[in-house]
Amino acid sequence: MTAISVRQSGGANIVSIPKAIIKTLGLHVGSKLDLSIKDNKIVLTPIEKSQSLEELLAGSPKASFNVTEEDRVWIDAKPAGKEI
Repeated sequence: MTAISVRQSGGANIVSIPKAIIKTLGLHVGSKLDLSIKDNKIVLTPIEKSQSLEELLAGSPKASFNVTEEDRVWIDAKPAGKEI
């Protein structure tokens, strides 16, 4: 268990999450956490947001969406087994 302190920054009271915990949970700056109290304890739970295909592909280079000749061969290929 790691001991941390409540600090003040401006008008807010804050705590810092140690890097090892951030890494273990796969969190990053901007990660959303659900804050709750259970048995008089503070519980932080990562909120896992599902992303749409559009969101996942938004950062991809537009050139990667061009259909290549190799893609065309695969798209036009006849079924080899019970794919349909």
